[in-house]
Amino acid sequence: MTQDTNSRRHSSQRNTNVTRVRGKQTHENRGNEPEIGIVESVEIVDFMCHERATVNLCPKVNFITGQNGSGKSAILTALIIALGGKASMTNRASSLKGFIREGRQRATVKVQLRNRGPDAYRPELYGSSIVIERQLSSGTVTSQYKLRNGDTGEVVSKKKDDLVAITDHMAIQVDNPINILSQDAAREFLASTSPDKMYQFFLKGTQLHQLREDLSAVSQAITRAESNIERKKEVLPEMKAAKKRWEQHYEDMKQARDLSAKMTALSQQMAWALVEEAENEVREAEEKLGVQQQK
Repeated sequence: MTQDTNSRRHSSQRNTNVTRVRGKQTHENRGNEPEIGIVESVEIVDFMCHERATVNLCPKVNFITGQNGSGKSAILTALIIALGGKASMTNRASSLKGFIREGRQRATVKVQLRNRGPDAYRPELYGSSIVIERQLSSGTVTSQYKLRNGDTGEVVSKKKDDLVAITDHMAIQVDNPINILSQDAAREFLASTSPDKMYQFFLKGTQLHQLREDLSAVSQAITRAESNIERKKEVLPEMKAAKKRWEQHYEDMKQARDLSAKMTALSQQMAWALVEEAENEVREAEEKLGVQQQK
């Protein structure tokens, strides 16, 4: 990644202190600075050969210098890992555990991204900068994410899906050599003379390779959907017939329920009719008895 002015980092395997020399910037240059996606700082703890190091970066172009083996590439590697990259992308380790400094159980990488202006990603949650923290562990859970509000330090999310949403919004592609070109990838590119390899590099750099894979995945999904539709069409007549049978069964049950309700109502009416008839007989008998007594 390129960002403005100069910063220098002098380090060795024994000394991980970071010094920085900033170049001059004019007011005009600052006005043209991008407002989102700029890497403002990289911080690492017990990562590769570094016990602790912090690199504060300028807005556009930065130079990190040092002797061979002093840990310059570790800064770029930390950037890849913090932004969600896999260990295989770095060509430095086969797994995330391989980045933990020897003798330590865990490591931490932090990257602070600028998040300002009208295109800022959810500034009400993340503020004017987003701090992406990834903790690496030698245990069962090899890595965990924490996405913080850069202004308050508050943890907003711990989900990688949210990190992917942030990088997509800021057009940061860690697997794209145009965005991040590792030392090994640069060496391979410079040494490559094969048209096939150059073309593969072109496909990867322009994301046409990823686009082709996405298109293939979409095509397969469409094929599966069409196949499912055809299978549904085959069983549709049977399902319609079954629907009619169940509708008829429902109507029969409904009629049976209505008949049962009518029978219950008629039974109640019959019971009261018998009571009324008995009362009438009793009343007639009482009237006859009264007439006889008067005689």
